[in-house]
Amino acid sequence: MRLRTVVAMLLLCAVARADEGAAADAKPWIGLSLGAGSFGGAKVRAVVGGSPGERAGVKAGDEVLAIDDKPTDSPAAVIAAVVRAGVGHQAHLRIVDPKGHTRMVNVTYEAKPDREKMQRDALLGRPAPDFLPSVQSGAKLPKISGMRGQVVVIDFFATWCGPCIEAMPHVEGLHQKLKQKGLVVMGVSNESSDIVAHAAERFHVTYPLASDDGETVSEAYQVFALPTMVVIDRKGVVREVAVADTEALDAAVEAAMATKAK
Repeated sequence: MRLRTVVAMLLLCAVARADEGAAADAKPWIGLSLGAGSFGGAKVRAVVGGSPGERAGVKAGDEVLAIDDKPTDSPAAVIAAVVRAGVGHQAHLRIVDPKGHTRMVNVTYEAKPDREKMQRDALLGRPAPDFLPSVQSGAKLPKISGMRGQVVVIDFFATWCGPCIEAMPHVEGLHQKLKQKGLVVMGVSNESSDIVAHAAERFHVTYPLASDDGETVSEAYQVFALPTMVVIDRKGVVREVAVADTEALDAAVEAAMATKAK
């Protein structure tokens, strides 16, 4: 899958210092996805749920101006600061919010978790990241936040992915069985809109298929393997993230369908 390499880089991982003994292989991490700033720093595009950055109160839209009094005028400068300090370092970040108000934030660099744990920590039990599906085939859909009261399954797939194709009949079966009872199923692919538009006929599915050309949706859901199937309950909360696991998908859908929204 063509996930942006810059995203992985901007999750702020680097090989820790060799003199830390057993921790030498740990990768320091604060869980920020960064881009170019407008106040002379590195802008926070997203904060990973459950990360040191989130616990420190860093928000999307903030800008990191300096770490330990050293200016950070780019994402690369932030990464370099993390590299130098390593796991366990308590850093002092000078932050500016979108309105230009500055503040100091203390954050301790932690060892970066594996991608599955990071994804589950960021999503499970939390409101589903909102987006408007760019539907290329099937019925048009509202934003995720507009589907409260329904159970939603998002199947991240690709037409070149064997396990994705194998799972599609199962996902289609869920759609056919439960669509009248409040289940909404959609497929999301970061392939071109033309490829996505023809995938429904090619693979015999009737649920909506949406494109994610800019990979913003895949990034928000931290998709690192395909197929990734996300179950969102009637309150808009993520209840399962299953990678090529239809049994986990079925169990989560059954539990979510049995719970009524208040």
